[in-house]
Amino acid sequence: MSDATPTPTPTRYVALVGAIAGERRVAQTAGFPLDPAKMLPLPDVVLVVADRGPGGGAMLFRYTAHGELAGDTWHASLAEARGQAAYEYGDALVPWIEVPEEIGDAHAFAVRYAFEQLNSRGDW
Repeated sequence: MSDATPTPTPTRYVALVGAIAGERRVAQTAGFPLDPAKMLPLPDVVLVVADRGPGGGAMLFRYTAHGELAGDTWHASLAEARGQAAYEYGDALVPWIEVPEEIGDAHAFAVRYAFEQLNSRGDW
């Protein structure tokens, strides 16, 4: 019998990012200092992975529908991460959906979800 307590499954949400009106509010680059030559692409989807354990914390990942990383940031809570996404993308942010628990790779799910939804854009 093991004394190890099971690690809680993280809370995971995805949201599509539509067309952004105006200028970007936040620029994501590869590395520091900020280098315009290393600007990351605008995302098509955002993924939040929040730790349910003590101390919490959440990562906000941004991806294109082709799987390119468009940036990531750490936040103290799920609410803070979702608030950051709302700040960055405003009305372009489509409502969040929860990643089903049976999905093992939330990152692949997010990219596939964006690809499928954007390819069927005329259907919705």
